[in-house]
Amino acid sequence: MLDDGIVSTMAPEASGQSRNTDKLASQRPYLQCRVCLYDSRHPFGLTFDETGLCSGCITHAEKTSLDWQARFSMLERLVKPHRARKGNYDCVIPIRGTAEYFYVVDVVKNQLGLNPLLVAFNSQFNSAAGIQNLDLIRDTFDCDILLKTQSPQIYRKLIRETLSRFGSVHWPFLAGHTVWPVRVAVQHQIPLIVWPVHQPTEQVGMFSYLDENEMTRRSRNEHDLMGFEAHQLASGESLLKDTDVLTSNYPSDRELAYIGVRGIYLSNYIPWDRRLYSESAVHQFSAQAARCPGTFDTYDHVDNLVYMSIHDAIKRRKLGYGRVRDHLCQEIRFGRISRADAINIESTHNNIAQTESYLSISQVFFDWLGMNRQAFEWLLNYHFGLDKIKNNNKTIELSSTQSKFLKGYLNNKKNIELEKKFILIGKGLKV
Repeated sequence: MLDDGIVSTMAPEASGQSRNTDKLASQRPYLQCRVCLYDSRHPFGLTFDETGLCSGCITHAEKTSLDWQARFSMLERLVKPHRARKGNYDCVIPIRGTAEYFYVVDVVKNQLGLNPLLVAFNSQFNSAAGIQNLDLIRDTFDCDILLKTQSPQIYRKLIRETLSRFGSVHWPFLAGHTVWPVRVAVQHQIPLIVWPVHQPTEQVGMFSYLDENEMTRRSRNEHDLMGFEAHQLASGESLLKDTDVLTSNYPSDRELAYIGVRGIYLSNYIPWDRRLYSESAVHQFSAQAARCPGTFDTYDHVDNLVYMSIHDAIKRRKLGYGRVRDHLCQEIRFGRISRADAINIESTHNNIAQTESYLSISQVFFDWLGMNRQAFEWLLNYHFGLDKIKNNNKTIELSSTQSKFLKGYLNNKKNIELEKKFILIGKGLKV
């Protein structure tokens, strides 16, 4: 333990380092926040003050100090010129099939009085809960929705390429999800795009909410696409052609300037609390929530069967922790769980890759991709070295407080790991 409560831990050296792994960096000490569970290895970049408090926790404190009523008034003034655009849509809202987006659409349509066009990019790994949430959002708020479904053959080629080139199965979805709304805005000449939240700000405090940062080509490239643009994937060394990545290319600066496209984040004007908004949507709109194999959170990414399984396994190998830490850090910052309780709960998820539910979902993915488990493990070792998480086969006992916390998450849908196939397009599903 360093002075001022800063935890210093030596990152374990992994044998069989890949060409992308800096062996010296893996031996350097890293700093861990004295309040939440994040440390200086966070991919978005984390800084610390002299007391050992991380930049994410510092920015989160603004949620209790800012005048959010005044900030919402600023939002109302910002969107006022876009309201009632002579029968056209007033804005574009990118959505996914999770409970949080009920709140987003409710704010935009019912509180701000805008007529939105909803757009969604098909992950092709949809769960029943995700498909039903999309349908329910459309019907509940009486909104038009455009769903972009890329050719399954090309989407499969994209995932093979990104998995082999830089160890990601989520890149093709992120590329589509972050560009499809912008392309729709340009095509339909709708200047305003309303995004819910800026993840780097929520996790590591990359910006103050007072900065009112907006969605840009640069932020998409650096934080969503890991510095890789779509055109870089098409080459003589890959199976991808230029036509395969066209839908992932961002519109030109000239097109954006002509329409005047800007993407704002609601979280700069509303004190964002994903769990609170999700639970409100479950109660008020019957949004679907379900248990996932990689975390206790029943709201986040329940629309995507691969995110909490294969993607989370890759994240654990790359960073040494899974999505469950993101959820726990959020709960610590809101004061809904103590740091000590969070550490114990996280440790119960360290063996997730050995569980039957994870193995079941991951096998569906391997069959879909045409890959076996051994090849997947080889790629993880190649890109990230050996597993940095030490599996503990001992049963971890949770306290009554910890058990009560976990039971507080709503669940009105069957566990997504029980689903045996991905849903490409949903129609006629019974709620």
